[in-house]
Amino acid sequence: MSTEANKSLITRYNKEVIEGGNMELLKEMVSPDFVNHSGVPGMPEGVDGLIYFFTGILHGAFSDIKVEIKDMFAEDNKVATRKEITAIHTMELMGIPASQKHVIIKVIDILAVNDGKITDHWGENNFFTVLQSLQA
Repeated sequence: MSTEANKSLITRYNKEVIEGGNMELLKEMVSPDFVNHSGVPGMPEGVDGLIYFFTGILHGAFSDIKVEIKDMFAEDNKVATRKEITAIHTMELMGIPASQKHVIIKVIDILAVNDGKITDHWGENNFFTVLQSLQA
């Protein structure tokens, strides 16, 4: 696939999967051999870890989720995004009662795409800082 096709795939991943919560599309987009190189210890591996995070944590505790891609770069088979995920904390999260606070999760991701499927993820985010702010 071309870098433009890879960027299009990753844009759909951000908007339809992360923002929209479409886990069926996620299963189509991600390789069965997917590796999250930035996974949190104790979380499920592979696509199951993504589903757990997106449904059990992100969409399980927040509403009005929006993803704004600030920057996107592609080279060879990798696509990097710098983005902000905004949401409202409307349901309990890890024992933290709903606070109705608006949050901004800042993320930098690198995704590898091979044969039209997402195969690898590396990333950095401020999710734990956001969690701390919900407890304040």
